Amino acid sequence: MITTEQKNGFQSKLHEAFAQAQTKATARAKELEQEARKVLEMLGDRAQAELVRLLQLAQSNSREQLGTLGVELEKLGKKLQQLAKEPEKAPAKATDGTTANQPETVQ
Repeated sequence: MITTEQKNGFQSKLHEAFAQAQTKATARAKELEQEARKVLEMLGDRAQAELVRLLQLAQSNSREQLGTLGVELEKLGKKLQQLAKEPEKAPAKATDGTTANQPETVQ
């Protein structure tokens, strides 16, 4: 039979072993937390660098698109200036005496 002294000794050892295991687990958890924080920080830095690169690319593309738009607007402006300088053409006469550019009126 187990004596009270043995029982108390066993409980004491069990309690001590549990406390040691809990201390080791807490220390390991803190190590894992630190490692996880480092990984998240590294990933955060990478994501931020990628965002900056994408913004720069977008600005570059926007500048190119604005340049292309400017060239096209310039072409359009020159075409409009040419059209403004040309004399207005007289409407062509149709064979029945009406003008070809105007719709006939129905009576």
